[in-house]
Amino acid sequence: MIALQVLTVSTTSTLPMSLIENLFAYNTLVVLAGTMLLGVAAGITGTFLMLRGRALAGDVIGHAALPGVAVAFLVYASIAPEAGKSLPVMLIGGAISSGLAMLSVLWLRRVARLPEDAVMAIVLSTFFGIGVVLMPIVQASPTGSQAGLPGFIFGQAASIRQSDVFLLAGIAIVAILASTMLLKEWTLMCFDEGLATVLGYPVRLLDLLLMSLVVAVCVAGMQSVGLLLIVGLLIIPASAARYWSDSIRPNIWISAAIGALAAGFGSVASAIVPKLSTGAIIVVVASGLLAVSAMVGRRHGWMFK
Repeated sequence: MIALQVLTVSTTSTLPMSLIENLFAYNTLVVLAGTMLLGVAAGITGTFLMLRGRALAGDVIGHAALPGVAVAFLVYASIAPEAGKSLPVMLIGGAISSGLAMLSVLWLRRVARLPEDAVMAIVLSTFFGIGVVLMPIVQASPTGSQAGLPGFIFGQAASIRQSDVFLLAGIAIVAILASTMLLKEWTLMCFDEGLATVLGYPVRLLDLLLMSLVVAVCVAGMQSVGLLLIVGLLIIPASAARYWSDSIRPNIWISAAIGALAAGFGSVASAIVPKLSTGAIIVVVASGLLAVSAMVGRRHGWMFK
């Protein structure tokens, strides 16, 4: 009986300690910082994507990264077969592929005279199909087991390192500066592209800058959230922000805050619960915050109608 009491006291006293140790472990804090910075960048960028009517653009860019990642791995493996995989090289490959996909969307939209959603569906399925075709080739290569392509598809936040946090911090700073300096130009382009053109604004350049930022966020987010779920972190916080304000400037910061909160809570939950996918739980938490915003949002929430 005494032994049972000692065991019970020991268990209840060690569990909270192990939980605290997990939460404040170095790797957990690195993942937390990286995902929250990604949430800020995605929230800001997603606000303009929503206004531009391109909610699917993040999906296209994310899916289109797969062939670039696979080709980059194959090329690097042929050049340096003993070096294994190189994450920066694979991310650069993904960025090039995503950039080509986005340029394809912009070009087809002007040339093919097809609806924009149809163009996006065509480009998404084409690039992702090429990626799926390349996956068995990568797996069959001598070092294919090191590629870790499933980690890019579903996310692998635990692999975030300090250097990745610096990269994500840089992207978040660029997103903040760009949204501040180009607020008037991007807002006018999103609401009335024709008027922006008549007034002499360089719409194509502005559009290219916005989509380049989206590509940067998607490629950087592949490692933590995965290319299938990054669109959720782009669009869900921006959608939730609309329940709190109609003004673009507050929307940007509310969306960034919701993105950071979702990433933070998701990362903490993933650290506490074993085998919980960080990318998936971040998107689930973001959806929960969207539901809360739809209920109690001061501007358009259900309770204030």
